[in-house]
Amino acid sequence: MSAQLLIAPEVSLPPTLPAQLPPPLFQLSQILKFGKVPAGDFGRVVGIVYAAGATVQATGYHYLLFLDEQSKSRRELGIRADWIFEEDASLVAQELPSTKPNEREPQQGNGSQQQED
Repeated sequence: MSAQLLIAPEVSLPPTLPAQLPPPLFQLSQILKFGKVPAGDFGRVVGIVYAAGATVQATGYHYLLFLDEQSKSRRELGIRADWIFEEDASLVAQELPSTKPNEREPQQGNGSQQQED
């Protein structure tokens, strides 16, 4: 099995950081999509930085997305990861389901009947 590297575009720290950073709007493993990019790329958040710039010159939270295989930039250009600025991001899902609905394990009771109130 060969290991593949995930290479992300560079970001830079702002000249000064706020005394207290606000909490990020999005979290690791959430699925985000680009709001202002015509390709409509989307992917899972695998990194978060407070930076001065990535693909755009904007100070604030930037999220490193591991682009989904169905994202146009990944399919057509082979781009596997990209930064998205918080103000350009939209939440698609809290996280991708790990199994298909028909593959989920059935819920099993504990053998006792529940009492109704």
